[in-house]
Parts: sequence; structure tokens; C-alpha cells
Amino acid sequence: MTLWTAALLGVLQGVTEFLPVSSSGHLALAQMLIPGFSQPGVVFDAMLHVGTAAAVVWYERRHIVEWVSTRNGHRLIGLIALGTIATAVLAFPLRSIAVAAFVKPLWVGVALVVTGGVVASTARLSGGPGDEKTMTWRQTLAVGLAQGLAVFPGLSRSGVTIAAGLAGGLDRTWAPRFSFLLSVPAVAAVAVLEVFGAWRLPLHQPNGFGLVCLIGATAAAIAGYLALVVVIKTVSSRIFHRFAWYCIPLGMVVIVWGWLR
Repeated sequence: MTLWTAALLGVLQGVTEFLPVSSSGHLALAQMLIPGFSQPGVVFDAMLHVGTAAAVVWYERRHIVEWVSTRNGHRLIGLIALGTIATAVLAFPLRSIAVAAFVKPLWVGVALVVTGGVVASTARLSGGPGDEKTMTWRQTLAVGLAQGLAVFPGLSRSGVTIAAGLAGGLDRTWAPRFSFLLSVPAVAAVAVLEVFGAWRLPLHQPNGFGLVCLIGATAAAIAGYLALVVVIKTVSSRIFHRFAWYCIPLGMVVIVWGWLR
């Protein structure tokens, strides 16, 4: 993998991680189209997700300092932990199936169409008053379980978690922010597991696999920060559902491609 390829995949990951169009689905499709693409397990993909998680931390940096030092903040950290546990309970049993789906365009296409349907449904979801101080453990579990389902490539993590948050009564500004915050511990856990699981594999590639990961993660962080800002604005302004116009046609094209492949 060249450094240019790593950078382009990083930008793709950053843009699609927070937009409700499935970063994993886009990465899977892009990697299928790159001649000779290979990586140890999905270590490179995990590093790209670390980059987008860093974008979330940077965006929320001032609030994080406040949350660490206040009672309400401690409560929110507890809710994030609860949501992460819910994600793990659902995601880990499905992980092997999800990894297999990365090389099956038909599965990715179906998941993209499902994503489009979920995102389209947000047009009818008005949200509620739930915010960082008032959200409940039930709302947290709903978002956490939705994130667990998003282990499948093509099923947008941001799309399903934001929809779950709005359906559960979260505020239209807080729903995407909580969705992004909840992604951070899940991404960190997956990154550690993938690197640990691949420690016996040959990590050296012509340009140095470590440098490839660094370039990809940096590109993902920069592009991800910009996409994060856009998504929060689209949810609060009630135009988030329009991303379905992209997901559903793309999913149908991928389904046809997978069927004929």
C-alpha cells in the first residue's frame, strides 16, 4: 500500500465515518477495487477509526475537561460506559460474520439500503429534550445497541445511532454528539484488539506499515473533524434524512454489482 493510497483511504474514512453513509462499507468497496490491496487483519482500518475518534476528542476537548471535574460529567461518563457495554454485548458475537462481509459486495449493498431507510426515517423523528444532563439509561442502551449492530459494513454507525437517539427522545444537537462520543471507547477497544491479534503477522510493507497507518489516521482525523461539524448542523436543521438519497441508490448499484460479480 502506498502512502497516497493510505491518505486517500484516510480521507474516505474521515468523510464517511460521521456522515450516515457507512465508512466501513465505503472502505470495504474501495479496498475491493484497489489492485493487490492487503493489510494484516483489519489493522489499517482500525487505525483509520482511531483517527476519526481523535477528531471527536478534539471537537469535545473543552467539554471533556468539564465532564471529568463535575458530578453531571461523571454521570455522563457512566452512561458512555453503559452504552459501550451494550455495544460490546451485541457486536462481539457478530464480529466474525461482519469481517466476512467485508469481501461480499452483495451484503454491503443490502446494508447500505437499510442504512438509507433508517436515515430517511429521521425526517419523522422530532427528537426530544434529552441532553447531556437529562438523558436516561434507557436512551443510552438504545444508542449503544444500535452501535453494536453497525459492526456490519454498509450499516452506518452514525446513521443508526443518531436515529436511535432521536427515536428515544434525545435533543437534535445532543443526539449526534452523544453518538460520536460513544464511538470513542468502542474504537479504542477494537484498535487494541486488532493490533494485539495481528502481532505475529508481518507488519512491514514497502513504505513501512507504521508510516502508512500514521498517514491514514492523520488524514482521517482532519477529514473527520470537518464531517463531524457538518453532521451536527444537518441533524439540528432537520435535513439529515437527505443522506438517504445517496445511500439507497449506492446500495442498489452495489447489490447489482455483487450479484453479477
